[in-house]
Amino acid sequence: MPGLVALESIGPFTETATSGPILTVHDSTVEAGLGIGHHPHRWNERLFFIETGELDHDDAMNGITGHMDSGDVGQFVEGRRGMVHSEWNHGEIDTRAYILVYATDPIPERTAFHVLKDADAPRYVEAHGVRTKELVGERSALAVHGDIRLFAESHLDAGAVVTLRVDADEGGLVSIREGAVRLDDELLEPGTTVLVPVGSHQRDVTFRADAPSRLIRVVHGPG
Repeated sequence: MPGLVALESIGPFTETATSGPILTVHDSTVEAGLGIGHHPHRWNERLFFIETGELDHDDAMNGITGHMDSGDVGQFVEGRRGMVHSEWNHGEIDTRAYILVYATDPIPERTAFHVLKDADAPRYVEAHGVRTKELVGERSALAVHGDIRLFAESHLDAGAVVTLRVDADEGGLVSIREGAVRLDDELLEPGTTVLVPVGSHQRDVTFRADAPSRLIRVVHGPG
């Protein structure tokens, strides 16, 4: 719709329809003063990581409203009843949101909306030159209803190395958000997504930053 651009790396409009429990991955931009009009969802769950800007949530079916600022993660629990929601950018700058949609098992009875505020997300030095913010994982207070085991944003100094580790019966993805990152000898530009299919053994996929960079990592179960 006007003002909304969604770049899809997993979903019905790509070669990769699903990955484990993940049904859709969108890198979305919502122009200032515009948004996503009311539309229905049910049974699944979605996470909106607000990289820049803000969004206002309005679930007309359930009378639930909320607000997401830059750095926050909004959790949309669709539940059995479902929701009819709108996400609107009432701010003065364009909003960029990284969106995960995944199956829930079991499906929650109640529809809900929660926000993990930027200030409440745990942060730690993961390796030399790697500063990580954990949105979903063992350190985070955000409890999801699908098999998402890690959802993290990392800032890398030039020369820093970070690894995506997936165990047996796990898969994952890495999205390059800013900077210049190498996988082996291949330079990955911003907007690139690396998918690691669910496998039968542990794998480590290592990325090295040629310049100050930012990336998102996700680890999920078999789905």
